[in-house]
Amino acid sequence: MDYRILSLLTLLLWGIWGFMTKILTKHTPAETIAFWSTLASILPILIYTVAAGTMYWVKSSPWALVSGFAAGLATVFFYLALKNGPASVVLPLTGMYIVIPAILGYLILKEPVSFRHIFGLLCAVLAVVLLSG
Repeated sequence: MDYRILSLLTLLLWGIWGFMTKILTKHTPAETIAFWSTLASILPILIYTVAAGTMYWVKSSPWALVSGFAAGLATVFFYLALKNGPASVVLPLTGMYIVIPAILGYLILKEPVSFRHIFGLLCAVLAVVLLSG
């Protein structure tokens, strides 16, 4: 399947997830929602990995565990932020995580960055500032 379609499906599903999370955290402890949501997310990942035949330990697996731990910790912080703040601010602000890999990709991986990339990131930052104010 084309990566653009996959990206749009991701956007749609993450948007639904974020919206539903805000509704759920109004009447349910954030840690409960985080637990059940994360547990449910394992099933499609497990099915995909088993179907692809790629579930095995490799040299980079420890780094994948570190990455997953960071994602889990971020999830806890996200649910707490969403429980205590407005979704219209928390979701765009946390969505700015894209800036971190863009900067690290440039600094560490020496990935090329054009004026267009920089302008896009600045627009994203401006959008968050406008939505948060």
